[in-house]
Amino acid sequence: MPEVMTYDCKKVTVAANGRVLTGFAEDGVVVLTHNNDIVTPSVGAKGDVAYSENADNSGNAALPFMSTSASLTYLRDLCAKRKPIRLSISDANESDAIKVNEEKCRILKMPDAPRNKEQTTVTVNVFIPDLNYR
Repeated sequence: MPEVMTYDCKKVTVAANGRVLTGFAEDGVVVLTHNNDIVTPSVGAKGDVAYSENADNSGNAALPFMSTSASLTYLRDLCAKRKPIRLSISDANESDAIKVNEEKCRILKMPDAPRNKEQTTVTVNVFIPDLNYR
């Protein structure tokens, strides 16, 4: 029998400096991405291969919010202070549960402030100096 998994985005929680963020857009809660490959292969003229381990473990968290989200005001305030934040992400789904809890993160730029006919998506990008999944 095939394996069937269920995903529930309500089981994903994101917090900045301990405050739980709300008002995520319809396209998701968070996308975590490492900035570089963990290894760089090199192939010599005769096919010999060497691997260079990359020490850069930094990453990025893209957080899509509805433009009406109250969390945007909070994140704009944190960004304006130009100070590091603690970013915590918890996914309690059984199929691929992860936890990320990193210090010294920074919001990369002031979140956009669209004023449109209807609500839109505002993505907040957070730099994570040492992205580790637990």
